[in-house]
Amino acid sequence: MPNAEEDTRKVQTAVSGHAGSDLPVYLPMDAGEFSAFISRYSQRAFFCGTLLGGCGQRLSPKQYRDRKCHFAHVSAAVSCGRTEGDEASADHLYIGRAIADWLKRQNQRAVQPVYKPKGHQVRDVIDVSYEAGRRLVRVQLARLSKREWEESDAELGARYAGLNWLFGPDSLLANWQIDRQGYALRVQCRSLGATREVEIGTQFPDRPVEWTSLSECSLTPEGIVTPDLFHTPSGIVPRHAVPATPALPASALPLTPASVLITDAVLSHATDTHRFFDISIRVNARLSLPAQAETPDVHHAYLPMGATLSLDSDGTWLIEARALHRIRADTTAQQKTDSGWPPADTHDPSPQEQPLPSDADIITSFRATLENAARSKNVVTMATLCRRASLHNHEFSVERWRELLVQVEQPRTPGKPILSALIKGRGGGPAPFFGEVLRGLGWTKDFSDAELPGIWDRERRRAHAAYSRSGPANPPPPPSHEARIRTSGRIGGMRADAAAARRATFDALLDLAHEARHAGDLDAFEQNLFLAERAAWSTDAHETVRGLTDWLVDRRGDELHEIWERLSALVDRLNREGDDLHPDQLRRVLRSAEELAEEIGEELAAEELRDIARWRQHLTRANKRLTLSEMRGHAVAVRVALRRTARAGHATTWGELALRIGAPLAALHPDDKVAVLVEADRETPDDRPLLSALITAHGADQPHPLYRQVLFNLDRPTPPPEALFMHWRMALRRHSELR
Repeated sequence: MPNAEEDTRKVQTAVSGHAGSDLPVYLPMDAGEFSAFISRYSQRAFFCGTLLGGCGQRLSPKQYRDRKCHFAHVSAAVSCGRTEGDEASADHLYIGRAIADWLKRQNQRAVQPVYKPKGHQVRDVIDVSYEAGRRLVRVQLARLSKREWEESDAELGARYAGLNWLFGPDSLLANWQIDRQGYALRVQCRSLGATREVEIGTQFPDRPVEWTSLSECSLTPEGIVTPDLFHTPSGIVPRHAVPATPALPASALPLTPASVLITDAVLSHATDTHRFFDISIRVNARLSLPAQAETPDVHHAYLPMGATLSLDSDGTWLIEARALHRIRADTTAQQKTDSGWPPADTHDPSPQEQPLPSDADIITSFRATLENAARSKNVVTMATLCRRASLHNHEFSVERWRELLVQVEQPRTPGKPILSALIKGRGGGPAPFFGEVLRGLGWTKDFSDAELPGIWDRERRRAHAAYSRSGPANPPPPPSHEARIRTSGRIGGMRADAAAARRATFDALLDLAHEARHAGDLDAFEQNLFLAERAAWSTDAHETVRGLTDWLVDRRGDELHEIWERLSALVDRLNREGDDLHPDQLRRVLRSAEELAEEIGEELAAEELRDIARWRQHLTRANKRLTLSEMRGHAVAVRVALRRTARAGHATTWGELALRIGAPLAALHPDDKVAVLVEADRETPDDRPLLSALITAHGADQPHPLYRQVLFNLDRPTPPPEALFMHWRMALRRHSELR
């Protein structure tokens, strides 16, 4: 039998080199990561370090395929009083070494970490001094009252020329620090393979903590500066509180007043210091072309190819282009005065004078503009949408916007992001008609005006993510309404050679789409189909594209269903086994489930997301490990309850047991559950079945998943997995005979 004072939990951390070392070592529980751990520490000199609260004796890493890998004392006779052995038990060493190494990279000398300052226990605080002991970084891991912290702060402030506070995950003092200086710095560790990575967090009022690596931080005489802080002459301030400065970009060129004419100004958004407008400009400039290039005709309009913009020696704007692409334009629209300015009558036609494009043209233009914005991870204004659709000076009602944008979103498939979320209102948030568009699309969830910005922001990010993955290049914008009017009169809407070129383009794109379809590349298929639709030159061509689009919609639906099935299987596994998964395993399963849920969208994954959120809360609770005394207290109560259960002649579940003794057993770490059961059965004679056999899995027809580990830790015969059920049934029969 194990020594009565031995802690039966598995130890995941040690130190390397010698017993008093501060070089921490973390052994992952997964057997698949054991070889990477051994290759990292080939000397294998591991100790139950004194800085871990251990006995200082040698430890040996143990690899198992059927249970968790862990460290074990080399000598079985060792009585070790170490109370913490989980993955976080060496975090104070990881943090101290990481801060010391970072300070050295900041060109600081005489850096010295201390893990047990006078008056403190190991894992309470870490002190890292630098500048020959003149300055200090104090990492507060243990909880303190406000009064105790203020006393410590005053004492350390008097002893050191500079003091930086970092607060651990369990410290509640950060809120007092925020009240004092507007922000607080946090520190945490997370598992990364066979090590623990140290992260620094910046905490502001009413904002989530922003985490980053130490390598992205810098040290100033006033303190530590993270990417979310800004160092100013008057001290360190939150970066979001620094007003934007109207500094001239390095690439900006000055404008002379007579060189640019600004028209069509529409307010885009405003800040505390500036207002921003979407505009059109007409520029007086000089054009530079290669000597062999065709001379531009005054009666035509041109697009510069391969162009750059700079200032000529006399201050005139200089456009240097490789060539010009001609666009047919009316002669009257191109007339200039002798000075190069437009004629005096430059007003745009009124809505009555300018023909309104058809709904089909508007929808096509809106969709192309929004898809381009999604690919470039940008947003657009209502004015930009209207301008690119040749809707100059036309005002739309909310109902009209809703009608058009609902058509833009067609065809709708499950999980497809909403392109209308890329339209921003004048205040920088969602456009005033965004809520109506959601309702027009049959949005199934109720939402308030206060929730609308969150939905808009989430759908905007989903659109950016979806379209940035599909196709590397942005297709060219559709021809404007005026260009279509100007091209009227040509045979069939275009010259015969242009019509032939368009048919050839359509056929080539259709071939590429078919190749992508056969290769299973749906993104490439969708991109080429999109371009083919724009090049379609007849009713039959449009019908061909429509048929392929229907196939794509069905395939995307099947794809989403497959992802949903994978998500459902993961969540089912969580609900069956989540209580008994190690936190690292649970964290990985949750991460995979969340990624799948994001792919199919919140509407399809609503039920699974509720379960995921519940297991996230469970994981947070499970991160708190029992002390040895707490474990033994639970074990006494469990032993009494199981003896009563045995006398009553029935079994119980872990949840029923927790309710009976009034203890939060369900939220315990799986290793702590094993430790409690081992301690509860420590006094069970060898010729009697374990009390732990009375705890069944969900459904009461199987032993609890931890039963085999309890047998192993108590040196009982441990049957192979295929014989466990029969062994358990025999134990239950023995209990009934002993009543």
